Amino acid sequence: MTIDKLKKAFMNNAVKSYLLEQELHKICNNWEKANKLAAEWRLELLEKSTDKKLSMIKNSYVSTAKLSRKGEQSVGIEQQIGGAVTPLALAGPLKISGEYAKGEFYIPIATNEAALVAGLQRGIKAVNAAGGINVVVTRDHMARAPLIECNDIAHAKKISKEIKEKGTLYNKMKIAAEAESKVSRLLDIQPFQQGRMVHLRFVFQTGDSMGMNSATKYSANALRILIEKYPDVKMISLTANMCSDKKASHINVLLGRGKSVETEIIIDAKTIKDIFGVGVGSVERLNYHKNYRGSALAGTISGFNANVANTIAAMFIATGQDAAQITESSSCFTSVETNNNNLHFNASFPCIELATTGGGADFGTAKECLEILGCYGPGKNPGDNVKKLAEIIAAAASCQDLNLLCAEANTYELADSHIRLARGENICSSRK
Repeated sequence: MTIDKLKKAFMNNAVKSYLLEQELHKICNNWEKANKLAAEWRLELLEKSTDKKLSMIKNSYVSTAKLSRKGEQSVGIEQQIGGAVTPLALAGPLKISGEYAKGEFYIPIATNEAALVAGLQRGIKAVNAAGGINVVVTRDHMARAPLIECNDIAHAKKISKEIKEKGTLYNKMKIAAEAESKVSRLLDIQPFQQGRMVHLRFVFQTGDSMGMNSATKYSANALRILIEKYPDVKMISLTANMCSDKKASHINVLLGRGKSVETEIIIDAKTIKDIFGVGVGSVERLNYHKNYRGSALAGTISGFNANVANTIAAMFIATGQDAAQITESSSCFTSVETNNNNLHFNASFPCIELATTGGGADFGTAKECLEILGCYGPGKNPGDNVKKLAEIIAAAASCQDLNLLCAEANTYELADSHIRLARGENICSSRK
């Protein structure tokens, strides 16, 4: 079959859309070309069906096609028709003193929201004036938690105890979990019993990849060993929400998932007054009443901050992260204290989940943004680059949170600045 005949067959619904890449590859023997043509044909069919011209989507195409070392084909995403564009800005440079991120960094921000970059830039200005921000990574692991069903509660307790003791069963499961891995290592298996059910929270170090897919695969390999020893045990699901992925959860706050990061900024009262027009006491008071009393009253699980999600979301989009993981990655506890007329700012991020290789990090503008940060690809030591990225994202989000707290402490400034930057007008100052 020729390419023209295949296209005609597709347009007449004689070829399934999800098979296009494979059928095209048989003809042109070029995997990237096959993926691009498939996207163009799907978009052309959509344009005819909707009577819409979608040139921006077509011109924004990003190739996510790749071949594995074994020659296996991947399309990256299924049913691609083109690309979606988000405006990209740059803030910084930001002075960071971390374990992995050391020096000054320009911060790529992908967002449609006015005032976000301006606010971040002002926060960076204050932090740089204070000598920069200190950052440390305290935990590094990816979790996956299958669910098994035992015969009765005594059997469930026995298996949980056997795994906790890290004896023969645990070691055999560890060997199986790591057998196919070049980088990932099993750190722990944490049993949580509920009746006859046991959630087994597998904890892995996964190098510079985010590691969720590999953690799933390696957990499955370990489970086969468990069921081989206890054939009566039933696997209910390879993932049963104790991981916990793409959900704000207290277990990720307590045990971590991805990277746990701490940031620290110490700024003198004069700098705060000069840049933000407020006193350090006002910022400390607001942080307590807003971020702790207000958040507690609202019933948040992990949102004890002003708004770190905006910066994290914008950097996730810019660097090709799994956008759904913003849900738990924006968990943050912001603390503000005044000490010797200085403002002591600290932000704790228990579960930032991200990657510098694999998934969206390997393609298009995301790859270039990671290159701007000096984070693209595997690190010299497994995990170095992704921990560097975690430090940079946490540092940037902290600058934004500092700025927002100070803006909110300054009466109507929050509304004034957003209206001015978004609409080019000021409707609030006259009403003060």
